[in-house]
Amino acid sequence: MRIKILALFISVFTLTTTVSLAQENPTSIIKLENRITKSVEIGIDGMACQEGCADKIASNLKEKDGVISADISFNNKNGNIVFDPSLISIEEVKSIITSTKVKNYEYTITYVTPQEN
Repeated sequence: MRIKILALFISVFTLTTTVSLAQENPTSIIKLENRITKSVEIGIDGMACQEGCADKIASNLKEKDGVISADISFNNKNGNIVFDPSLISIEEVKSIITSTKVKNYEYTITYVTPQEN
């Protein structure tokens, strides 16, 4: 009986701690309205499909600090990227795109057009 009560106590404690830690800390919220961002449209050649190539490029970009959003389109052969230039440069963004590896595909940048924010 004591073992069951102990197991129940440990389960409740673990669940409570997990839920408590999972809640967002209000002091860690970043105010995006004060952030200076740049938006660019980048032409990307060499993609074979949306699900593999384009989505992998988008995923790699979104993992990088400073990239706010990355919408890559296989159909349009381009990407619309919003980034914080104080954290990542356009050269780094281009490097992430061209260094993405899916099978043996090679991606090249065909143009970079700044967009209005």
